[in-house]
Amino acid sequence: MLQVIGIGPGRPEWLPPAIVELVKHCDVLIGGSRALQLFPDFSGPEYCLSGDLTSSLAIIKNALSEEQVVGVLVSGDPGFFSFLPRLKKEFPEERIDVYPGISSLQFAFARAGVPWQEATFVSVHGRPLSVLPQTIRRPTAVLTGGENTPQKVAQLYLERGYNPIISVGNALAYPEEVWETMDAEHLAGEMASLQNAIVILYPALGQEIKASTGYRIGIPDQEFLRGEVPMTKAEIRVQVLAKAQISLYDKVVDIGAGTGSISIEAAGLAAEGVVYAIEHKPEAQELILANQQKFGVSNLRLISGAAPDVFSELPLVDVCIIGGSSGRLPEILKLVPLVDGGRIVITAVTIETVAQGLKLLTELNYQDIDTVSIQAVRWKAVKNLHMAQALNQVFILSARKGEKK
Repeated sequence: MLQVIGIGPGRPEWLPPAIVELVKHCDVLIGGSRALQLFPDFSGPEYCLSGDLTSSLAIIKNALSEEQVVGVLVSGDPGFFSFLPRLKKEFPEERIDVYPGISSLQFAFARAGVPWQEATFVSVHGRPLSVLPQTIRRPTAVLTGGENTPQKVAQLYLERGYNPIISVGNALAYPEEVWETMDAEHLAGEMASLQNAIVILYPALGQEIKASTGYRIGIPDQEFLRGEVPMTKAEIRVQVLAKAQISLYDKVVDIGAGTGSISIEAAGLAAEGVVYAIEHKPEAQELILANQQKFGVSNLRLISGAAPDVFSELPLVDVCIIGGSSGRLPEILKLVPLVDGGRIVITAVTIETVAQGLKLLTELNYQDIDTVSIQAVRWKAVKNLHMAQALNQVFILSARKGEKK
């Protein structure tokens, strides 16, 4: 049997009696050196859990094969960014009992005196800073570690044009505990070493209310700044976004973004994610930036250039929308950094592009391939009559990326 035991902050005074009693009945104990020191009376074999997880997993496997009760000590709570997912993956057939501890999250919000039932939780320990939400719409707890210090988190938001208030908790519950609240500008310049700290970022006053009002799709065409650049009409835009199935935290790339109308609305749907608008025409680039400013969209990034030449500037994305390919659709579909299972949507106005797109999607093992054509008709008032004003027919291809054969 495998028992995953949360030891909370790692101080004796914060260990519940139930956990102390539980450890006594383990045959083998595995944990970090500081965790093992919490149980000086344990008489069985002890193994130090180090950065080399392979050797630790081998020890666990050997003990389980001898039908021993193995206790794995984890800091904080096992259910919050801990070793538990790896253990469940490595030992899928084994019985695993999980015992909770006080997490760093609980400790930090208690120090802040702030409720956390609606908070956002992120870890940048061993993960890129790009996983952080683009804007802070609710209290957001961030586990830091390694290269990603609290100072770097603060600097990232300063570069995004924000200066949020941030609480920093380091070595919580220990004599050397640090708990301070300051703005991002102050934190970014802080010289103190803050290793494996937890930070809470707070939304700006009134931002929560703004976030709850939602975003629009199908924004009337006349609200966008257009110039002479072609724009996807509202009726088509709505269907493209419906096929894209954009989620709150998605990373989206809009290729051939034009005026940015699709990018603007996609950014609203992926409010905690980011939209990358790729456009190579200078006039269109200016319009994208102007529309971004007009609609107050913060999670839109313009990438100047043509696809696929600029794909090196993209992370893995969840959704790819292709409005213009400049004749390079085969290269784009082969090279776009789309996650397995990610959605792709292609708009076309010629049957030749549709045929090419269907052939490429099939050859590249895309799944759930779907094609629709839409021709919207607007009825324009002329004196006391209404006359039909037909828009160009548009084909919409959509699919989901399958695993490589």
